[in-house]
Amino acid sequence: MKRRFIDSNIFIYVLLKDPSYGKACLRILEKVERGEEQGVTSTLALGQVIAHLARRGKGEAIKLFIDYVCETGIIVIETTFLDFVEAITEMGELNLDYEIWDDLIISCQMKRSGVQEIYTNDKDFEKIKWVKPIFP
Repeated sequence: MKRRFIDSNIFIYVLLKDPSYGKACLRILEKVERGEEQGVTSTLALGQVIAHLARRGKGEAIKLFIDYVCETGIIVIETTFLDFVEAITEMGELNLDYEIWDDLIISCQMKRSGVQEIYTNDKDFEKIKWVKPIFP
């Protein structure tokens, strides 16, 4: 079964019913729900979603979001200190800067989990050579 990382923006587009991307992102999550793909995300990405919801005054959606992640069986990778250490190394090797810090950490989590493809609308992932961003 294909394993793909789900970036925070995919969840956010669905939760906020984004008029441009919400439906396409919902189709991604539905594939995971049906078991056609295995969704992987991380505590960092979940934290990004929760912070975004809180900033937008959508706190009531946080519990629903966490329940959804639990119910769908999306694999959640823990963020570790070693992810930060590896991100520093990767940043130097790829000649990148702290502007894409969270993306570098996520790429290290993906590498640790053997996942190369990520559902995202974040173009910064294109700067990380071995990561394949996918967006409908």
